Amino acid sequence: MFRLEEIEKYTNGNIVCGNKNIIVENYCLTQKIRETKNYFFIPIIFRKVNRESYIIDHVKNGCIGFMIDKNSENKQEIENQAQKINPNICVIEVESVNDAIYKLGIKCRENNIEKEAIAVTGSVGKTTLCSMISQVLKTEIKLLHDFKNENNNTASHISLSYLFFDDYDMAVTEIGISDFGKMSDLSKLVKPSIAVINSIGTAHINKLKSKENILKEKLHITDYMKDKKILFLNSDDEYLRKVNESEDYKIIYYSINEANNINRIDGKISFNTKVYGIDTNFKLNLYEEYNIRNIILAIKIAEIYNIKYENIVRVINEFQPVDGRFKVLKNENKDITLIDDIYSSCFESVKMGLESANKIKSKRKIAVLGTIGADSTLDETSKRHEELGNYFNNLDFDYIYLIGDFTKHIYKGALNVLEEKYIRKFKTIDLLLEDLEKNITDGDLVYFKESGFQNFEKIIEKLKNKFEII
Repeated sequence: MFRLEEIEKYTNGNIVCGNKNIIVENYCLTQKIRETKNYFFIPIIFRKVNRESYIIDHVKNGCIGFMIDKNSENKQEIENQAQKINPNICVIEVESVNDAIYKLGIKCRENNIEKEAIAVTGSVGKTTLCSMISQVLKTEIKLLHDFKNENNNTASHISLSYLFFDDYDMAVTEIGISDFGKMSDLSKLVKPSIAVINSIGTAHINKLKSKENILKEKLHITDYMKDKKILFLNSDDEYLRKVNESEDYKIIYYSINEANNINRIDGKISFNTKVYGIDTNFKLNLYEEYNIRNIILAIKIAEIYNIKYENIVRVINEFQPVDGRFKVLKNENKDITLIDDIYSSCFESVKMGLESANKIKSKRKIAVLGTIGADSTLDETSKRHEELGNYFNNLDFDYIYLIGDFTKHIYKGALNVLEEKYIRKFKTIDLLLEDLEKNITDGDLVYFKESGFQNFEKIIEKLKNKFEII
């Protein structure tokens, strides 16, 4: 925890009002109003949204203070209004709010430099992987990790979590990047002892231009490694298995090929692999086969930290999907299955999700797709959506429901696979939901995937209530 004057010092800011000795115990970066009153609001710019406009709402809610950019056009008006509401409000002016929270995170990491951190990055599936590693380790280690991850793996959000590093013995941190130069900054913040790169995909390829560049940028996760200096790489990935050895860190590969006797029980995965040299059978609550690779990595990391055999096995067998990541919801009486895979999407993750849903037994299968996340040109994005439509030729889906601008290209590609009457495109969520409610019947499986901007949560909640699905 920092006093206000310490925050001023570490951010190179300027206290314009408030008690310099007040201790800040909690922070908020979002527009969401906090139930607690004792927090400091830092209105970062995130996904092109400037949260400065929410400062007064937080002051009215009882926050103890806030940061604001020195060059903000509305600075004086906001400060005057805030002081009228609360004469004791604490305000720090900084050059950049986003840079300020990063500087605080760097300071907290320096204050806890003797503690180890694990950094996880990749193009697909890093949140589930990060959670799996964390849940195994936390059985015996007091661990800093956000299990309610909302893809907030940027410098600002990681910095926020590191402000609480004092209370933990170790950290597991998910890292995401979208442009050149970002990974090195995050490595400087996290200073990992162990780093993981799980995949090289097409996410953010518009800015990074090629998979080769994506690999090169992600390898900067090693720039500020300390202590063990181990880099885990997925050798099943054609780009990662070609990474050259380095004098600066040790590379350890992991692969799905380290598992055997892979089977499915009611769609869920069963397999064998070694834990501390003991051949061990796992029966998972998971449906996607790439999780086998994740588990193998989690086991390797758990062995490094001497986590007990029984804890490793128990946690992996009990592990549940993170919300929005292929979470299977069922009404057993009517045999209706909803698959919530809506957290985010890129073309690789959509294909993996569709393939996994395809392996679950059902009378009929319905895919509900929104526009897929893509950082590429309009022509390339259109082409990829059309290829996704053609991809249904490899699957056994009976209906495809579409909403979103680019899904017209999925529609075009899917016409090569299904008759037009089985491919339905909608202008609004309400119209899609109305049609879906009429079409779903006993024995159906419905798979949902989008980029997180089209409110598929509403559809899933309505269907859960209608069909009594838990």
